[in-house]
Amino acid sequence: MLRRRHILLVITALVAAAPSAHGAAITFNTALPVSKGAFILREQFIVSQSSDTLGGLARDVTVIKGVSVVGYGAARGLAVFGVLPVVNIDREIGAMQSNTTGLGDGTIFARQEIMRWDSPGRTVRIAPFAGLVVPTGDAGRTGDGSLDVFAGAILTAATTDWVFDSQIKYVVNNEANGFERGDTASADASLQYRLLPKVVSGSSGGFLFGVLEANITYLDENRQAGVNDLNSGGVQVFLSPGVQYAAKRWIAEAAVKIPVVNDLNGAALEPDYSVITSLRFNF
Repeated sequence: MLRRRHILLVITALVAAAPSAHGAAITFNTALPVSKGAFILREQFIVSQSSDTLGGLARDVTVIKGVSVVGYGAARGLAVFGVLPVVNIDREIGAMQSNTTGLGDGTIFARQEIMRWDSPGRTVRIAPFAGLVVPTGDAGRTGDGSLDVFAGAILTAATTDWVFDSQIKYVVNNEANGFERGDTASADASLQYRLLPKVVSGSSGGFLFGVLEANITYLDENRQAGVNDLNSGGVQVFLSPGVQYAAKRWIAEAAVKIPVVNDLNGAALEPDYSVITSLRFNF
């Protein structure tokens, strides 16, 4: 009974926004738990690799991102977030090479919990969110130059052994400087399963989670000067195995994002993999 009550307190804190760090999705930020009046800081380091050969021409693109995420618990069930990336893009297309570094496009959004169900050893939360993609990047190099909008919803379910986060999201991308990136619709899911300790006690200093995530995205075609780009858009599916270590005030985590479906249009460059590492702190 003591073990069950203690784990229930941990799980309740996870989704009811207690002032400590807890497991959460690695590949999407919208499920991050934040307590009322508290701040959360997440620093992510992401390396993405894409390469192929088109008509005998080798194409290789490496994108390195340092992503800073700040969340604040504005009220019970209401959290606001800001996300700002620094991006390095290294391109090799045949004999041509280029390297670009700078701020990427930032994101601001708010999330409001609207439903919650609690029962012994189990809890469920639903929270819609909405926000803006702000053109803080260099248009055409590290950003799109447009002010875009997005909305979606998060579902979190937790038991004494695991936590499940899922989201649906739609992004409306607008035109800037003659270019309009295609809208995107996505569905994401993350399962975090406690591996250690097997038995939780009051002396447990932290928790090791195994993580498995799935990401499905539909991308509409880009438009340049009002004309559809037939070498853009399509459907992508990724699986991301990972691990998390969650202590009272911080989390360290890592995952590898692997494409399992790359059904892209025309000559669109297909991703090979991404490696994601991050640290998260609660204040």
